[in-house]
Amino acid sequence: MKHLMAILLAICIFLPGCTAPSEELDLFHGEDLPADDPEYEVTEFSLTKPDGNSSNLSDYDGQVLVVSFIYSRCPDVCPIVSSNLRWITQELSDDYGTNFSIISVTVDPWWDTQNVLGEYATLRNLSWPHLTGEVSVLEPIWESFHVGLQTYANTTYEEDSNETSGRHHPDYLVDHSTATIILDKEHKQRVRWNDLDWEPTLFAEDVQQLMDE
Repeated sequence: MKHLMAILLAICIFLPGCTAPSEELDLFHGEDLPADDPEYEVTEFSLTKPDGNSSNLSDYDGQVLVVSFIYSRCPDVCPIVSSNLRWITQELSDDYGTNFSIISVTVDPWWDTQNVLGEYATLRNLSWPHLTGEVSVLEPIWESFHVGLQTYANTTYEEDSNETSGRHHPDYLVDHSTATIILDKEHKQRVRWNDLDWEPTLFAEDVQQLMDE
């Protein structure tokens, strides 16, 4: 009887109309995200661009949107991610600004004023908006993109590292567990590229695939 049930189950899997477990497709080079999961829902936001004007999610309706998280004093990963994104704008230049756009959101609004971010972008020849805002406005955005961050004192050159910590230190840094997220045309989070996993050519292919949907 057990052998018979196994045979019937095997036949059912291959017959139309039979229900069988299905594995989630691996569509992208980066990490596929569950687009319909409320945990990854992105709500409308309004942040400030270096020129003082506001930038809203709805400004990019109908476009694939790349969202990165950086801060201007970042000593390591952020400049690399920014350089990779600049390469993406050149590689997909025919679609940049029309079929897809990029925004960078600060994780250090205490330091990154609109002027500071403007200088950061100009120095590195980055053409997309670098956005800041009040902490109360940024916190829901960080949460929706699963950004974890913590400020800590840069005590490299101090004998006593316990004197102070975090933003109260005159030379604090931001430890942030972030990624670059690609949103589809409906602004659902679809692809996550962890900062240390970046491969620009494959990232560009993921952007192109979402533009083609």
